Amino acid sequence: MTQKRILIVDDEESILTVLKNSLKKVEASYQVVTVKDGFTALDQLRLQPFDLVISDYNMADMDGLELLEAIHYLQPTTPLIMITAYGSDTLQAEAHHLHVYRYLTKPLDISAFRQIVQEALGDRPVSRPKITMLSDEQYHQLSRLLESLLKEVSAGYIFLADAHGRTIAAVGRKTDLPMEQIASLLSSGIATLAEAGRALDGETDAISLTYREGKNEYLYAVNIGQQFLLILMIKRGPYSSRLGSVWYYAQQTAVSLRDTLSQSTCPDPQQIFEQAIDRAFEDELDKLFTAGE
Repeated sequence: MTQKRILIVDDEESILTVLKNSLKKVEASYQVVTVKDGFTALDQLRLQPFDLVISDYNMADMDGLELLEAIHYLQPTTPLIMITAYGSDTLQAEAHHLHVYRYLTKPLDISAFRQIVQEALGDRPVSRPKITMLSDEQYHQLSRLLESLLKEVSAGYIFLADAHGRTIAAVGRKTDLPMEQIASLLSSGIATLAEAGRALDGETDAISLTYREGKNEYLYAVNIGQQFLLILMIKRGPYSSRLGSVWYYAQQTAVSLRDTLSQSTCPDPQQIFEQAIDRAFEDELDKLFTAGE
């Protein structure tokens, strides 16, 4: 395999070490260079071209956007990845304008980060998010489990989503909150927790709980394997269910949901599209033959 050169820019040494080591574990032939500021990064680029540049946004003297803009004009064909803990629509639009390959927010899902790097380098095909498909019976079973949990913990709203934040099922009072965006953000945190657990004991399918105590509501998130997320919104008050009680019932429900979801199918969207085209084509052929007869 041709050696690929990767430049990582971040002013935190610990992050540089983690990202470099994570990539070297994927492919030992990667030549990973790390620097702590934008000016040093440009010096490295003038010495020799890189196949990929990964940069943090929040850095002193020259921020990540300024650096990537300079790289875009210096080496316009080099794929760029921006990482930030300070995401905003404006920043994402600016990154898109510079043709940044991916715009990632912290905390990073290391597995997803490795995959994106491989895709940017052309070492693996670009993956498409899977679509969860349920039978009517499976969907009704999911809804019954969510309804039961809603009553057990006196929740206002319960939301079941996949790892990309897409709705699978929901029960309770409708909310104006951007639940799919919340689910997507929580999935990143759960994925980071899963990576920590993997490093701790090697287990990949443990159930984890994330909890936030807000002014008006309690927010709970429970993972179901590595692909699904259960989110509970409980109105804050003197009679609200306590953390231990919510965790007990949510954990029991997560196990049951996992059993049901394990029976679902997750085809590639491209496969669904191709099958639909094939069916449409066959229908048109049937019509032609019928008309001919």
